Amino acid sequence: MKTKLLILFVIVFTSFAKAQEMNCGEKEKQLNQYLTDNENKKALDLWDQVKLSCPSYSEKIYLLGNKVLQYEIEIADFKDKENKVNALLQLYNQYDKYFPNNKNGNYEKRAIALYTYKVGSTEDLYSYLDKAFENEKETFTDSQALYTYFEMYFAKYKENQSTTSLENLLDKYCAVSSLIASNSRKFPIKKEEYHRVSLGLDLLMQKMLTKENIMPYAQKKLETNSADTSWLESTAKVLSMQCKNSPVFENVAFKLDMVSPSSVSNYYLATYYLNTGRQDKAIDFFKKSAELATEPLEKAATYYSIATIVSVSDKATSEKMVLNALASNPTNGRYYIFLGNLYANSIDECGTNANEKNAIYKLASNTVLKATLVEPRLKPTADAMSTEYLKKVVFDSGSKVKSAKIGCWIQQTIQF
Repeated sequence: MKTKLLILFVIVFTSFAKAQEMNCGEKEKQLNQYLTDNENKKALDLWDQVKLSCPSYSEKIYLLGNKVLQYEIEIADFKDKENKVNALLQLYNQYDKYFPNNKNGNYEKRAIALYTYKVGSTEDLYSYLDKAFENEKETFTDSQALYTYFEMYFAKYKENQSTTSLENLLDKYCAVSSLIASNSRKFPIKKEEYHRVSLGLDLLMQKMLTKENIMPYAQKKLETNSADTSWLESTAKVLSMQCKNSPVFENVAFKLDMVSPSSVSNYYLATYYLNTGRQDKAIDFFKKSAELATEPLEKAATYYSIATIVSVSDKATSEKMVLNALASNPTNGRYYIFLGNLYANSIDECGTNANEKNAIYKLASNTVLKATLVEPRLKPTADAMSTEYLKKVVFDSGSKVKSAKIGCWIQQTIQF
């Protein structure tokens, strides 16, 4: 008899569970339809039912509920705004309770809600941001939230320097900077946004990011962080600003290049060697940096850096590098201005006779005028330079020269 009752109970319970699941599925569809049709009052009423009767049915329930409550916050008057925000916070609490492994970034969203609608305490805001940073880095992507988090941490440091060490501050700065850099790579469309936030962090920390502070910090922490790409990357960035010729900068950049070779790691190494008088070695690393760069503008800028460095000592390489820069970024008129000037400065080196000198100046004129085609704003500069070059193109009376070949490293034939 007991066995029969148990079987009956299981059947009834299973049937109820299936009915409940079907009911939750229908409610989810209805909630979605109400939102699609902008029937917001009906959507709110249904959400109030769903959150009680279907709390563990699906994550989509909470995503739909979020839309309902966000709308309620937007239309709420000032007096009711805080209550509506609290309802949204309760949604995030319930979401995390029933789906603890979700990737929705709910701590960040809680913080954004408090910050956006100016409700809750400063302590609550910081607590949510800190939990987002410590537990949800993968989804902590809002640039303003990241800046606010570090700004609040920095303020706490200033208030409690007796209990919070400079080392802890630098650790946090490096960690936040690293996350910003990571987000910038993941979301290139927001690169400028993240760049501004990074500059904001640097501005906050400008009195702390001194050579006297950074070098001992980097030396002390390098061994324990020698395989930590995030720490190496952010620390190398700071050292590149303040300690370009310090051996610890070389060590950090070298470790970064071992762990995660990239255009950035090679650029740091190039910067170090350039600032310690080893130009040939620096050029090698700049070239590696350009080759590894995945973004055309970054690649072009690095090639252009090489061109400027060797513009006096090795004009042939300088020309090659600026042409590489143009290949990656053909709309940068400054590259043509530079190249034209490079040709004009080769007169003593490559102009062995009057015709060759005339040809070089004509080539310089032709080249700078190309800048106008890609960047019209450079027209006054390009026209002025072209005029000056052409003034130096002088032929003997009766000359019938129509072209001249330039030898040397230029190797071009110019038509007059």
